[in-house]
Amino acid sequence: MIVSQETSSLITSLQDFSKKKLQHADDLAALIEISKLRNQAHMLEDLSFISKFLVNTRSVMERIGRDGEGYDKLSFQFSENLEKASTFVRLLVKEAPEEVKRHFISTYFGMTPGALTLLMELLYDISWLKNWNIDHSSTAG
Repeated sequence: MIVSQETSSLITSLQDFSKKKLQHADDLAALIEISKLRNQAHMLEDLSFISKFLVNTRSVMERIGRDGEGYDKLSFQFSENLEKASTFVRLLVKEAPEEVKRHFISTYFGMTPGALTLLMELLYDISWLKNWNIDHSSTAG
């Protein structure tokens, strides 16, 4: 998918901001571009919020372990929000060019053992968008 110079610049800035931790920068760029073209910036913003929640929740769950206090509640919230995030990604790519749609479906929603891992990596990348927005909204104006 061809992305605008504005989106390319944002991805470059996000790569720098994340200290080169983005693993699916091209797919993140596609989601950003699609959200702009379809006037769905609010959906991408909601997705970035949920992604940040998921990344942080997963980290807490790994730290406290299955026997840790509150793990079951966190696990439930994690599953619920993972479904929401998955739905948002699907909605964003629904109207994308066919090759982009096929790529997202086979990569992140395929019936493969690694699809969930790849989806979590993409959500991690999207969470950097939320971090970026938080950091840059507090320094603006």
